[in-house]
Parts: sequence; C-alpha cells; structure tokens
Amino acid sequence: MIHELLLALSGYTGTIFTWNKRAGLQVSQDLPFLHPSETSVLNRLCKLGSDYIRFTEFIEQHTGHVHQQEHHTNQPNQTGLHGVYLRAFCTGLDSMLQPYRQALLDLEQEFLGDPHLTISHVTYKLDQFQLLFPSVIVVVETIKSQKIHGCQILETVYKHSCGGLPPVRVALEKILAVCHGVMYKQLAAWMLHGLLLDQSEEFFIKQGPSAGGAAANQDEEEEDLGLGGLSGKQLRELQDLRLIEEESMLAPSLQQFSLRTEMLPSYIPIRVAEKILFVGESVQMFENHNHSPSRAGSILKHQEDAFAAELHRLKQQPLFSLVDFENVIDGIRSTVAEHLWTLMVEEADLLEQLKIIKDFYLLGRGELYQVFIDLAQHMLKAPPTAVTEHDVNVAFQQAAHKVLLDDDNLLPLLHLTVDYQGKDSK
Repeated sequence: MIHELLLALSGYTGTIFTWNKRAGLQVSQDLPFLHPSETSVLNRLCKLGSDYIRFTEFIEQHTGHVHQQEHHTNQPNQTGLHGVYLRAFCTGLDSMLQPYRQALLDLEQEFLGDPHLTISHVTYKLDQFQLLFPSVIVVVETIKSQKIHGCQILETVYKHSCGGLPPVRVALEKILAVCHGVMYKQLAAWMLHGLLLDQSEEFFIKQGPSAGGAAANQDEEEEDLGLGGLSGKQLRELQDLRLIEEESMLAPSLQQFSLRTEMLPSYIPIRVAEKILFVGESVQMFENHNHSPSRAGSILKHQEDAFAAELHRLKQQPLFSLVDFENVIDGIRSTVAEHLWTLMVEEADLLEQLKIIKDFYLLGRGELYQVFIDLAQHMLKAPPTAVTEHDVNVAFQQAAHKVLLDDDNLLPLLHLTVDYQGKDSK
C-alpha cells in the first residue's frame, strides 16, 4: 500500500486512494485492514496530495491556456486568467513543487531498500510541506477567485510572503523573483528602447491619457526630474496641453502614455513609477522622431548595454531591493534628463525663447506696444477690412524699428492677425 500512497501523493489515484473534486484525495472507507488511526494519518497525508493535484491542474490549465491564447486570440477567455505574469507565476510554482517530487522519489528508494519502514516515516519526511502547501494554495485560490491579473500578481504574492513562517516566506519569495523577471524585461524594453511590450495590459504603464489622475491624489512629494525643477506631473500636464492644442500637427507616431496605478505593486512608490514613465516617453520620442544616424540612441549616450546589464543584475537578485532598484532607475533617468537639458537649454536656447515670450506675448517690451498703439490707433478705430491685417503688421514692424529692435531675424516670426466677418474662420 505504501507504493499506492506515493503514487497518490504524486497525483495518480486508484482504488485505495480516490479523488473527489470537492473533498480532494481520500483513503477509501471500505478497507477492512486499516485501523481508524491509520486512516486518520493517511488522510492527513492525502491533504498534501490534494494540494499537489490542485497545483498541477492550475499550472497545466493556465500555462496551456496562455499558449492557446497567443495562437487563438479571438477565442473567449473561459476563466478570465491569462498573461505572461500568470505564466511566470506558474513557472515559479512548478519550481516550488520540485523538492516535493524529489522527496517522493527519495521515499520510493528508501522503501525499496527497506520494506519494513512505516507510514510514520512518510509523515516525517513530508512534514515540511504540511505548512507550505496550505499557505501557497491560499495564494492560488486568491488569484483564481479574484481573477488577479498582470502586476497585481506581484502584489498578491508579496503580501502573502510577508508572514512569519520561514518555509512559506522563502517559497513565495522564489516565486516572486520569477515573476519579477517579466517586469524587468518590460522595464528594459520600455526604458532602453521606448517599446511598451504589453499585449494583455498587465504593465503599470499604459498607452493613452490617465484615467482620472489617481496619481495626483497621492500624498507623496513630486519628484524633481532634473529639468530645472520640472516635476513628472508638470511635465505630463504640459504634454497634455501640447497634445490637445497641436494634435493636427503632430506626427502619428507620437503617442501619449500614463501610469496604470491599480497595477503598480505597493512596494514600488509612485515617485519611482513617474521616473520610469518619464524615461520611456523620452526614449520613445527620440526613437520615433530622430532620423539622423549620427545622433541615433544619443539620449542614453550609447549606454544601453550598461543599463541592460544593471537591470539584468537586479533580475538575478533573489530578493527585491527598492534601494538598488531606485538607484538604477535614477541612473538612467539622470542620463536622459541631462541630454534633454542639453537640447532644450543649450542647443535650443530655451532661455532666449522664454525671453521672447516675455517681451512680446507678456508685453515685456512695453515701449514697443506703446509706439504700436499710437501708429495703429486710427486703423483699429474702424471696422476691420481685408487689408487691415496687412496694415497692422506694417505698423507693428515700423514700431519695432522706431524702438530700435535690433533682432532682424525675430520680426519675420511675429505676425498679428485680425478677424473680420468676411474672413473664412477655420
């Protein structure tokens, strides 16, 4: 009967040990040679077999389902569970079961060598899994019942790993490390190449505007991005305004991205996610719009390999360290922010552009507008006609010469418009 027990604990039931979907694995009740105490010990062992069968069913169902989902994307999802994070969880779960399988093999060898060993020996050898399996089955059932998806799996596994049972904590931390491997691959594609590899909407960054500014409601301080005190939120607001006002003039490849905060694990702060979003958007903007081969990839200063090696080093760590993680993110962000500062402030002469806005749009050159009003006053008293706009611009250029505006390259960039009823309003 020992061999039937080991087979049942491996997931292969028979007449002595029967499988019931609701009750699980149990010893048959009509065996006359079993004492009630023996039945009780066997049923306690059968709980391990029940959990193991449920683990293997979960792994086979969802890893197979993911493959099917990839090849038949139009088929309805029967369970609602899919995605690469679920597949990584199943991979980590399968590796967690390997010591259990090895223990069963060792027991088989021991019983072949010594047929006088008893069921108590099996109980002793498998006692280490009596705490582990019930705790992990809770995680599996939580994922199934609540249909946990994407990066939320990281949060679920992390919360259950913060317990006081060392075997459970170690096992769940190993599963979490496997799931983190998917996140690091997505981070490398997003931060180093501007690619959002997220077909099943599992990542905490999404394409499209924010769903209501959930991140803005956080009490945490906004992180300075290194752009003259510009924060991540302010940068997004400026981008939103630009996208709304100049949508017709933008290239189709320029896309807007935002945080999906409900997918962000609690152990990764919003400030770090903002940096990741900023870096990815900046890299993607340069990848899509930089057609000069001499400056290709210059936003990361050709350090993609070094940054990829850093992310790979984090991936190899058995435990997630926020300090190391944020240091790597800060290194990439600093490189991107420095390059953007060089482009905006030094090459594009941002300060001079701001001075022009102050002088002309905010009336910083008050004497210019005082002379202009004197010259154009008689035109502006009458209703506008088809030639009013031309005359007003001539008066504006005369006013500029009178106040000795010495920048000849600036005047062609300034143009005043006058609306009138006959003009085609567009």
